[in-house]
Amino acid sequence: MSPGFGLSAIDQISFAVASVDEAVPRYSAMFGGPFAVVDVPDLQITHRGHPTSATLRLALGRTGEIEVELVEVVSGDWPTAEWMNLHGEGLHHLRYPVTDLEATRAEMESAGFTVVLAGGEAGISFAYLDCPLLNAMTVELVQAGGGMEEAVPMSAGTVPRQKYPLMDDLIVPRRG
Repeated sequence: MSPGFGLSAIDQISFAVASVDEAVPRYSAMFGGPFAVVDVPDLQITHRGHPTSATLRLALGRTGEIEVELVEVVSGDWPTAEWMNLHGEGLHHLRYPVTDLEATRAEMESAGFTVVLAGGEAGISFAYLDCPLLNAMTVELVQAGGGMEEAVPMSAGTVPRQKYPLMDDLIVPRRG
């Protein structure tokens, strides 16, 4: 049985961290490894209704079938920066893949969810929504075309993860 709003099972848990480099050893101890550390420069988004950009440092790993994402906001507007200011490091959001982002987003907005962030290009669309059903926890919806699951070679080795065209175009593996 699928959860409400026609959502399938979550495919990612995402954590807000102050420093990806410092956090990777701790999260690897909890979830296993490896984590691939990547930079995402100048991502164009809409944050709280206003066009803006953000530069992120991510670490991507897996635990079973779930992708584990660590997010460090290097610059710009991104929901995890707000989260870090209010709550410190910790679980920020769960991600749900969807087949019709606009319809799912509209249904969730009509149920009281608030869109915090939206973006997309190169075959992927995503939106972050504050969820009143879960004490305003954030959920991410993502819609992508093409092969969803592949192994993507990165600086930390080959890490199975969700392959999204936008992220593959923007990710710059860290050397080092």
